[in-house]
Amino acid sequence: MGATAAGRIVGQSLATLALAVALVVALEAFSLVLVGTEWGARIGWFEPPDPSLQGTSSALVAAAIGVGATLLGLYYATIGVIASTIYKSVPGDVRELFIAERNSEAYLKIVILTIGTSVVVLAAGVLGYAVTGMTLVVVGFLAALACAGLIVLARRLFDYFDPSKLSSLLLSQIADGIREATGSRTRALPHRQSEAHYRVYSALASFRHLVDLLGHEELRNATAPMSLTRQLLDIVGSYSSWKYAIPTDSNWWDRMPSHSNWLTIDHSRLELALNASVSYPPDLQPDYLWLENTVARLLRKSLQVGFQSQAGANALAITESIAGLVANLAARLQIDEALAIEAAWEDVILDVATTAQVAEGDAPDYQIRINQMAAAESLVLPLTKMVLGLEYAARSIIGRDLSGEFEAAVSDPNALYRGHLPTLTRQMLEEFSTAIRRETEAEGRRVTPRWWIDHFAARSMAEALLATESGVLQEVGRRTTAQVAQFAEQGRHDLAVVTGMASLELLSKIETHAPTIRRAQAKLDGFRNENASVPQWPERGTAVVDPQDAHTAMLVKLAALLPELRIKKFEPREPDLYGQLYQFVVDGAFRAILSGDRDRALILYQSALLEMEPARMRILADLERHETNTRVVFAVEPLITAMDLAGYALLMFELDGKGIWPEIKSMWDTLLTDKREVAEFLLTAASFVDGTFAMTVGGLERSRRSIEMGRVFEARQVGGDERTWDGSRWRPHESAIVSALAPRGYGIQDDLYELFIAEYLVDHLPDDAKLGHKADMLADQIARYRGESGASDDAQGESDA
Repeated sequence: MGATAAGRIVGQSLATLALAVALVVALEAFSLVLVGTEWGARIGWFEPPDPSLQGTSSALVAAAIGVGATLLGLYYATIGVIASTIYKSVPGDVRELFIAERNSEAYLKIVILTIGTSVVVLAAGVLGYAVTGMTLVVVGFLAALACAGLIVLARRLFDYFDPSKLSSLLLSQIADGIREATGSRTRALPHRQSEAHYRVYSALASFRHLVDLLGHEELRNATAPMSLTRQLLDIVGSYSSWKYAIPTDSNWWDRMPSHSNWLTIDHSRLELALNASVSYPPDLQPDYLWLENTVARLLRKSLQVGFQSQAGANALAITESIAGLVANLAARLQIDEALAIEAAWEDVILDVATTAQVAEGDAPDYQIRINQMAAAESLVLPLTKMVLGLEYAARSIIGRDLSGEFEAAVSDPNALYRGHLPTLTRQMLEEFSTAIRRETEAEGRRVTPRWWIDHFAARSMAEALLATESGVLQEVGRRTTAQVAQFAEQGRHDLAVVTGMASLELLSKIETHAPTIRRAQAKLDGFRNENASVPQWPERGTAVVDPQDAHTAMLVKLAALLPELRIKKFEPREPDLYGQLYQFVVDGAFRAILSGDRDRALILYQSALLEMEPARMRILADLERHETNTRVVFAVEPLITAMDLAGYALLMFELDGKGIWPEIKSMWDTLLTDKREVAEFLLTAASFVDGTFAMTVGGLERSRRSIEMGRVFEARQVGGDERTWDGSRWRPHESAIVSALAPRGYGIQDDLYELFIAEYLVDHLPDDAKLGHKADMLADQIARYRGESGASDDAQGESDA
C-alpha cells in the first residue's frame, strides 16, 4: 500500500500544522485589509479585542488547546483499545486500513488544526502581538467543530465491528489501478502496467484478509459478508467493461506456466530433447483471468460466512446480482470469466439448498423451505441469464460493422482498445497491426488484403461465440437433469421440482434465442475465404442441446414426482409446486401427443390421469369457502382435461395411423370396467361444463389446444369438406373422425373431450344415456362420414363385379 498508514498520518499532521500557521497569517492579513473599510470598522471583528479582554481571549485560546488535546487523547485511546482487542490478531495491512479510515483522518486533521491554530495565537500573544477578533472566532469555531465531530466519529467507531466498512480505501485503490492499466497514456508503459497490477493485487490481498475476518466471533455481522460480496461483484462488473482496453501482452496480467504437450510436440524440439536428454521449461503465458479467479475465491468465503451467519434471505437476495453479472460477462463473450464467478456461486449455494441454516434460528419451517427452494432455483438462474447475455452478444454481432472494426483496429491501436472484441481476437489484431506496420515500412505500402484480416478476425470471433455457447450448454445437463436426480435421491422432491421448473425456463430460453445465435454465426461465416492459408472454420462442439427434446425429457422426470407433492390444501405462503407441475405435465402430454413422441406422451398422460382425482379433491378443499357452483366449475376441470387429452390422442391416431390411443384406451378400460357409475359421473361433469358459461383456466387452455390442433391440420393440408365442380363432395380425410373435426373456416369448433365421449365413453354408459348436444352432433357427423365411406365401398364393389 506504499507508505504505512502511521507514516502517512505523521506527514499529514505536519502538513496540518503548517496549514494552521498559514490560516492565522491569512486571517490576520484579511482583517488588516477589511479594518480600513467602513463596513469593517462598524463590525469590529477585524481589530484586536479590548486590552481589558485579553485575559478572556487567552483563556479561550487555552481552552481550545485543552479541548483539542483532550479530544486527541480520547481519539488515540479509543483507537488503541479497538486495535488491541478487536483487531489484535489481524494482518498489518488491515490495521493500516483501520488507522487510515477516511473519517478518522478527517477528524484528526480538524483536531490538529484546532490545536495548531490555538498554539500559534497563544505564541503570538506571548510575543506581544494581539490577534484580531476574526482569528479568535475561527479558533472558537474549530474547537466547537472538533467537539461535534467527536459525536459523528463515535458513531463511526461502532462500524469498525463491520470489516466491510474498511474496504472503501481498497475500492478506490483498485479503481485507480484499473484506470491506470486501461488509460491511453499508460497502457503502453510496462512499468506503469506493473505498478497498476501490484496496486490491485495488494488491494485484493487486503480484501482477502477482510473476508477472513468475517468468520471471527468478535466481528460476526450478518450484513458484512453481503456488503463485501456486493463490493467484489462490483469490482468484476466494472473491470469487465474496461478489460478490452488492456493490451494482451501487458504487464497487468499475471503470468502462468504453459507446459509442452509431449504427445503433440514439434518434431524438431522432440529430436533435440531426445538427443540431449533434456526437458523444456514451461513458457510463461498471460493469465487473463487472474483478477476474476481471485475474486471468485473471495466470493466463496464471503458467501459461506454469509449463510453460516444466518443471513438467510439477505444472502439469497444477492442471486440477482450474481445472475446479472454473469449475464453481462456472457454478453461480452467473456465466458471463462462468467463460469469462474458462477462456479463460486454454485459451490456455496448447493450446500445451502439442503441445510436449515438459510433463515433465522427461530424462523418457521415454511420460511426455511422457501429459502431452500430459492437456493435450489438459484442453481439454474445464472445459466438462464447467461443465455440472455449470449443472445445480446449475438444481436450485437449482427448489428455491427465488423469489417470496419477490424480495419480500424489494425490501422489505429486506440480504435482497437475502444472496441469490444474478445481477448484472443484482440491479441490477433495486435499482431496483425504490428506486422502490417512493418510491412508498410519495408514495402512502402500495405500488401496484406483486407479480406485476409476479415477472415482470421471473424474466425477468432466465431470461436469466441461458439465457445461461449458451448460453455453454457456444457453446464445444462449437469445443472438440470443431474441436479434434479440428485435432489430426488435425497428425498427432497420439492427442491427437485423447483430446480426442474427453473430448468424448463432455461431450456425455453435456449430454444427461443438459438435462431439469433445462428444468425450471428452465419454473419461471421460470411467472412470466410477459401483462399486463406487456414481455411478451416470453427464448428459447434459436441455439447449441443436439443431444447425441445430436453424440455420433454425433463417433464417426464418431473411427472414421476407429482404424487410426492400432493397436499390436502393449498398454502398461499408456499409455492404451489403440485399445481404448477400438474399444469406443465398436462401441457407436455398434449405437445408430446401432437409431435408423435410416443413413449414420453404415454408417461405424461398416465401421470395426468393418475392425478385426476387427487387434483379434483385438492380443488374442492381449496375452494371450501366458496359457493357450490364455483367449486364444481373448477373441480371438474381435471376430469375434463383427462378426457380432452384422450380425445387428442384418438384424433392423432386417426390422423397418423399410429400413436398412444390404444394404450390410453386400455388405461380407461381398466378404470371403467364394472364401474358404470364412474362413466356416468364423467358424463355429468361434461354436461355441467357444456351448460355453464365460465371463463375458467381449463376452458381457455382447451381453446389454446384447439388452436394448436388447427395449425397441425393446416400443416397437413386437412380442411373442411367442399363441393367439387360436378356437385359431388370432397372428403377432407379418409378417417371419419378426422373429417368430422376438420376445421371449417374458423378452425376446430369442438372440444376434444366430446370426441372421447362420443367414441369411447358411450360404450360404458346406459343405452338411454344422453350424451349432450355437442357430443350428439359430433357423433352424427362421424356416423355420416362413416356411412358415406360404407356406401362408397359398396358402390366400388358392385362396379368391380
